[in-house]
Amino acid sequence: MNWSLLFPAYSVLAIAFSVMLLDIIFPKLNKSTMGYFSGFTLLVTSFLVWFVFPGKSETFGSGIMIFDQFTRYFIVFFMSLAGLTIICSTKFIESLEHGAEYYGLLILSVVGAMGMAASKELVTAYISLELLSFCLYVLVSFSWKENRANEAGIKYILLGAVASAFMLFGISYIYGVVGSTMYNEISDVVLNSLNPGLILGLALLTAGLAFKIAAVPFHMWTPDVYEGGPIPISAYLAAASKAAALAMMMRLAASVFSNVLEVWSIIMILLAVASLVLGNLVAIRQTNIKRLMAYSSIGQVGFFLLGIAAFVSNNPSEPAAGLLIHAVSYGVATLTAFMAILIVYNQTGVEEIKDYAGLSKRNPFIALVLTVSFFSLAGFPFFVGFASKFYLFTTISVAGNHFLGLVGLAILASIISMYYYLKVIKTMYVDEPNESGSIPIMINIPMRVVFISLALLIGLGGLYVLPLARAAEVAARSLFV
Repeated sequence: MNWSLLFPAYSVLAIAFSVMLLDIIFPKLNKSTMGYFSGFTLLVTSFLVWFVFPGKSETFGSGIMIFDQFTRYFIVFFMSLAGLTIICSTKFIESLEHGAEYYGLLILSVVGAMGMAASKELVTAYISLELLSFCLYVLVSFSWKENRANEAGIKYILLGAVASAFMLFGISYIYGVVGSTMYNEISDVVLNSLNPGLILGLALLTAGLAFKIAAVPFHMWTPDVYEGGPIPISAYLAAASKAAALAMMMRLAASVFSNVLEVWSIIMILLAVASLVLGNLVAIRQTNIKRLMAYSSIGQVGFFLLGIAAFVSNNPSEPAAGLLIHAVSYGVATLTAFMAILIVYNQTGVEEIKDYAGLSKRNPFIALVLTVSFFSLAGFPFFVGFASKFYLFTTISVAGNHFLGLVGLAILASIISMYYYLKVIKTMYVDEPNESGSIPIMINIPMRVVFISLALLIGLGGLYVLPLARAAEVAARSLFV
């Protein structure tokens, strides 16, 4: 076995244990210092992985994991998201105990996300998913002195346990029929005989993943968890956790479901339509900005599921590349929006949309950053969200005639999303502030640098998306080799 393939996982584990060891050796070390150390180390390591890690499509452990361009793409993405989340969490974590544990759990969750993208065997994928999930269960309720954080943690772990049980039950059915949990061997059996036990196992597996990605009707946990959990963790859930589940679903679609894609495509379309309609329509009625972001993320899931459904095309690598581009676009914009919300919450303690009135006067920079991220999420031209949606919708539309109507629905959903995003922007720039609106909002230099970098990525990515598109196309082609 080529143990060097695990270099990214070793690196992440080393960073996690280094942070916790630093806390033991230097108990009086500033929490922000630990956060900046671990966050920037993760970002640097992600660059090293991108330029040094080969991505030559090598298997590890008798084929239970594969390290190709697709895996490398997601490894770098997960590490970057976690690093940025940690850096943006430094001010928030100062008011809480056990800062090293917070950073350590967040970094360890990256290992689970990596495993989900690299797995070619169901048990390995399940263990990776549970590593990610258990870290997030703790992190959601990390503000344990707040009742709503405890409530969010309990809801998340109970519903997550049910979803995990569905998946494990499905895996046991699949193993009972196939006699193996390797993706390629399951695909061969699916091609020859699709018996009721195998159908049930695949259905339970799909239901569990639909919960992890927060697709309707498995979305019920999302608004309460996003509202009750710490804002940085809500951001990480919306971006990284969804991306990990998406990576696993893409790997399954390209291998396990490759011989029954037409049937699985119909299921994906039904989930996508339900997510697009319910997520965007219910978001209009929200008055809490975190719940608005939660329902917005549910609506965004519809785009991802339509992309997976389009794998039935003659060239499935094209919608796969669109999915990879949109995953990065959505992740960066969502993280930016949540971190701007975090800055406001840290200094004012408010989360209602009406309390954002006059934000453009209290801190024009934060208002601008939030506006840029919302424009990208809505798909306005000249932002990376528009470029990624255009690429994704184009590749979906050529997958079949019936996909043209679905793309029309997706465009309509994007137009609807503009309403509730613009509602927040209008509140920030037009409405007069209320009594709490006189509180000045400050931002330190490190966070200002991070926000400028993210805003430039969102803006320049819309004008020049070619480097990201090329990387995504290479990664997508490796998925179908």
